[in-house]
Amino acid sequence: MDTKKLLLLLVSSIACAVTPIRAGEFPDDWTWDDKPESRAGHAALEGKPMPAFQVSDWINGGITASDIKGKVIVVDLYATWCGPCMRAIPHNNELLKKYKDKGLVIIGVCTSDSGQETFATNARQHSVQYPAARDPELKTEKAWAVQYYPTYAIIDRKGIVRVVGLQPSHVEEVVQKLLAEPAP
Repeated sequence: MDTKKLLLLLVSSIACAVTPIRAGEFPDDWTWDDKPESRAGHAALEGKPMPAFQVSDWINGGITASDIKGKVIVVDLYATWCGPCMRAIPHNNELLKKYKDKGLVIIGVCTSDSGQETFATNARQHSVQYPAARDPELKTEKAWAVQYYPTYAIIDRKGIVRVVGLQPSHVEEVVQKLLAEPAP
């Protein structure tokens, strides 16, 4: 094995030893995934770098790589017509207010093919206080394996997806755990 490959393997091993990411890190009953195929799609994202967003029409400012570097990120993939999604917005706002200074970022993405045209009006009407955008081509929906709404994903400070499909009632528990981990 050449020196370059050995060094890469060593660095990867050290990174994994510092923060072990394992499948099933959080209980499956914390997710909405009641079918093996939906859990499999989300589990395939866990432990890997965060997928890119392919969105437009940001409100409350856009997000850049420097905005999220070293932060814990909650991604709320939602639909404007979804009652549970709309009921989760005040909780998202409170969560951001409570943990922003500790390194939390919340990003909303309207991913449903229905309701994209009401995205901005809906965000104002429901007082969304965090950056949000719409996914008119549904590329982000596909990249994040969205199968129901809301789909919450949480990313750690190293940019690694730790859980996808989380129910809103467990978001704060995961946020607290990830904020307690050391920053890179």
